[in-house]
Amino acid sequence: MTVVLPLSLIGCSLVVMGIIVARHYSQLLLLDVETLPVQKLKKKKSDFMRKRAAKESAEVYGKWKKRLSYLTVLFVKIQSIFRRFVGSVERKAAMEGSALAKKVLTPEQKDKQKEDLHDLLASAQKDAEQGDLITAEKEFLAALQVDPKNKAVYKGLATVYLQQGQKKEAKETYQFVLKIDPNDEEIYLKLGLIAEEENKIEEAVEYYQEAVMINPNNPVRFVKLFDLLFGLKEYETALEAIQQALILEGQNPKYLDNFVEVSILLGRKDLAEDGYQQLRMINPENQKLQLFRQRIDELK
Repeated sequence: MTVVLPLSLIGCSLVVMGIIVARHYSQLLLLDVETLPVQKLKKKKSDFMRKRAAKESAEVYGKWKKRLSYLTVLFVKIQSIFRRFVGSVERKAAMEGSALAKKVLTPEQKDKQKEDLHDLLASAQKDAEQGDLITAEKEFLAALQVDPKNKAVYKGLATVYLQQGQKKEAKETYQFVLKIDPNDEEIYLKLGLIAEEENKIEEAVEYYQEAVMINPNNPVRFVKLFDLLFGLKEYETALEAIQQALILEGQNPKYLDNFVEVSILLGRKDLAEDGYQQLRMINPENQKLQLFRQRIDELK
């Protein structure tokens, strides 16, 4: 009796559990283990660790990518500096004269030298025109080894330096050309232009003055000097420059306009009046005439 009762209780419990399971069996089948709190926590930890690892990996990659990019830029800069250094050494060596230049050559050797120089110069000029400046520079330097006093080679080399943005090297090269030919007007103009770009206006004025001394028959050169001197407020010298331009081209309205302007600033009423009358005859529709008239009348 004592044994039967417990067994009966156990049996009833199993029957009740069976009924409960039967009723909720379909729900149990649909139960997602992943939705349980413990599993959710584990999944969150797993996702967090995966995202963290991905983030750290991306950060490490980014840092190395940045370093590699920096190293690449640094390598390019070092390569450029080294190339410029080699070019400078070769150029200076050519300027100082090579053993070949000092050596006495036979007529056959001179002809071969002339032919080699012609080929190198033509090739360098062609490469420069096509934008292959590195090759052109090498060929011009090679040409200097053949003839270290060839003006055309130095001019071509200087042009390549300018196109590469190497103004210092270009200036040195142009200045050496002046040692070969101190009367090359074009070189003074080139140096004047470089000085202007570097905002060294007084230096530019000196170069342009040298140019007009070599060729005093170009009014444009005097007008360039006028503009620079006027900007420096050196009105007396500017007046002289524009007067020289008018001697060469006296009917130019722009030159007369500049002449009247600087004459007024200097208080030279006689010159201003003369320039005004000429300008009025040449260009009576000039809108500045009325203002010039008023300013001239105010001069004592």
